[in-house]
Amino acid sequence: MTGLLALALLAAPPSMVYPLQTAPNVTSTFGTYRISHHHAGLDLATNGDETIPVLAAADGVVTRIRRNDAGYGRAIYVRHADGWQTVYGHLSGYAPKLRAVVKAREETGQQFKLVFNLKKPFRVKKGEPLGWVGTSGTDLVHLHFELRHKGQPVNPLLHGLPIPDTTPPVIKRILLVPRTVGAHVNHAFDEAVITDFSAPIRIGGDVGIWAETNDRIDGSSRDLTPLEVELEVDGRTWHRTRYDQVSYADKRLTEFDFHLPRQAMKVGRYNALFAWGPKQTLHKTRGRSLKKLKPGTHTLRIIATDAKGNRTGQKLTVIVEKARPPCTLASSTIGKGKADAAFGAPVWRGRTVALPISNLCARFTAIDLRIDGVRQKKNLAFTTIGGAHAVVTGVPIKRGAAIQVRVKGADGIAETALRTHVIEPKAEIISGRLHIEVPKKATFWPYPTQIETLKNPGGPGLQPLSPIFRMHNRLYPSKGYMHIGVARQDHALGAVGMYLHANDRWWLLGGRDDDTHTYGGSVHLGDVALMRDTADPVIGQPRMESHPAGLRMIVPVSDKGAGISSVTMTVDGQPAFIERQKAFAQIIWLPLTAVTPGAHVIEVRAKDRAGRSSTAQFDVAWPARK
Repeated sequence: MTGLLALALLAAPPSMVYPLQTAPNVTSTFGTYRISHHHAGLDLATNGDETIPVLAAADGVVTRIRRNDAGYGRAIYVRHADGWQTVYGHLSGYAPKLRAVVKAREETGQQFKLVFNLKKPFRVKKGEPLGWVGTSGTDLVHLHFELRHKGQPVNPLLHGLPIPDTTPPVIKRILLVPRTVGAHVNHAFDEAVITDFSAPIRIGGDVGIWAETNDRIDGSSRDLTPLEVELEVDGRTWHRTRYDQVSYADKRLTEFDFHLPRQAMKVGRYNALFAWGPKQTLHKTRGRSLKKLKPGTHTLRIIATDAKGNRTGQKLTVIVEKARPPCTLASSTIGKGKADAAFGAPVWRGRTVALPISNLCARFTAIDLRIDGVRQKKNLAFTTIGGAHAVVTGVPIKRGAAIQVRVKGADGIAETALRTHVIEPKAEIISGRLHIEVPKKATFWPYPTQIETLKNPGGPGLQPLSPIFRMHNRLYPSKGYMHIGVARQDHALGAVGMYLHANDRWWLLGGRDDDTHTYGGSVHLGDVALMRDTADPVIGQPRMESHPAGLRMIVPVSDKGAGISSVTMTVDGQPAFIERQKAFAQIIWLPLTAVTPGAHVIEVRAKDRAGRSSTAQFDVAWPARK
């Protein structure tokens, strides 16, 4: 049964109102990119105001309450007729009726983290307040709103949630990426971002296509993912993605639906207009890369449609032809030469690597490219990348490979060499001090990596204990954790961990130790190093803040090194149930039982992920209720 037919057969959804006591403001739509999954709901914002009430979207029964400092934070689950359910996440506080239920649970001595089904569910009316919008479990003030049918998240915008939308999507940019030997965009191997749709684009070989399509719902200030993105080629549907429902079984498949490196580096949210990974429920038509196109001129049309039926189309003309290399070098055996600065940093793209060579065409006349000692005559192409001439070759994935390139000219010989490893199920890779173990279910399929050693400058609160190990193909799609370890030279364990460097920040991957190595876990390869945390957690001065759910106390808690692991607080020696807010480097205490006005002793203990700890004590005057 197709997704479209399945939605058509759903029972009628409940009659809904907008679930916030404010004008609609959608900041993230259904199906858009999230790490490891598609967004299963809508994010509804209030311009930073945490005093806006969250309303029951329809008549129903509250069946479940959740309180956490991660994930959905404070969340409420409401059951409706015919298998429908609504979910309300990231609340800053509960309305009195629900607050009493949570308070009763808290009095049993349980922790802040509570997830429970109500033994006696109670009814709520459409428009009845459930609590207040907030930041619990997240980093921006908003309500995460979900609509589910029999446990399956479906798009609320298609099932009656009243949000006006008169603005069509915008097709902002198109991304074309050569992916294999001989592929090109305008006779180069560069990723090409197209903003001028009037000029024909010349392509050839295996070229992937992505589009940045931004929807803008009335009242929203953010670019959003539209309901549907479609690619037509010469008037026929080539690929179609529709965000009408998502499946929890499609874990990590967002990495194939969006351009992962650009998403991770925050340089654009591009939808793939071809299917190059496992089958997904949201792909209604699965197209392949543009290598299927015959030579000649073709018309591409990208169509973006929102949930109200507003559509935008954009045409692009492509001319499919063989690549015109900048020059051709004779392929011949070349003797050993001296290391030379002619070679630039290799550019990895899946199972293909491009090696820039400065002045290739003007300076050199012959090339000798070998993989595991075998000279390559067909498995190479000459092109340009980043403005430099380059040679491109495919890399075998059945084993690690030794790649040697020598070029010869009138003024001598230049050469370079690199060694690849294969990331595949049950692989074990040892490269100097670096040790990688790949579990059976960690990868979708084998892929190569190259490992380089770079100088480690350290980071805030972090002392380098190893060089940086750079692993190429760092954002290649993977479906599970790999174990990455580095040998400790001094065998000292104190506050030592494995760290990943990304977006100008060090992220702790873990600190599991054996006799010689320290290990962490990562889904993606990248720049990793062994580091020692040298900074204790810092606990700041408490402050009071009024809130509709009651007076709350906020205490800054931060850490420069590994990041905070746990925070506990006591009030006059008794445990307090606090909410950690990692994104804001603070904790919040919102007491459910009235606090006696006057002086109280507050003690906060913080421990970071490397095991370092700090304790601070404060005398706090709790004000009388007005």
